Amino acid sequence: MLVLTYMEERGPYRRSQELNGIFDESVSLPEGLTTSQLEEAMKTVRSIFKAINEGLSKYDMPPINELVRLNQYSGMLSDFMTRLLDRSSSFKKLRNTDFPDLRNPSTGVGLEIKATTREPWGTVGHNVARGWFLTIEYELDSEGLPSFKTVWIGELVEEDFTWYGRSSESQRTITASVKRESWNRKMMKVFQRVSGEGVLTFIK
Repeated sequence: MLVLTYMEERGPYRRSQELNGIFDESVSLPEGLTTSQLEEAMKTVRSIFKAINEGLSKYDMPPINELVRLNQYSGMLSDFMTRLLDRSSSFKKLRNTDFPDLRNPSTGVGLEIKATTREPWGTVGHNVARGWFLTIEYELDSEGLPSFKTVWIGELVEEDFTWYGRSSESQRTITASVKRESWNRKMMKVFQRVSGEGVLTFIK
């Protein structure tokens, strides 16, 4: 309780018991998106994966994380988040192959959503352009559900990315990742999983 009192005195931090983490209400978000909408989407994503696993178990199948590759699981997570924010926020989903994932029709501002279990600044993208980016860093818990570690958000431009080409023999699509310097300067933690003294680390 002392930790939470100290946290509340330091700024607009809101605890999510269900997600076991803290939302930083002082982080700038694009117009039409709120931390409450993010929290509800994150909680619903966990419920969706839980329902999928329960359905699979009825057919004597393992949880979904044991049936698909990790990058496919991350893709499902980001797709679910996109659909849920389309419902609850002012942002509306674009076609699956379009960049960005969502756009606010009132402001024209786009929002791209990525999910990863690796270093978040190394998250790759295709057809990268200027806009807002929401990157979800997670790990799998003992039930095969996503446990959200950190959610980052920020507005980036083309110059903030490093492009990776390919050899003449490669069939891979050219991709990009965020420069570490740009990430540290522009991407903010809007959510972080914490417990006990971890709250103090979060607010520094």
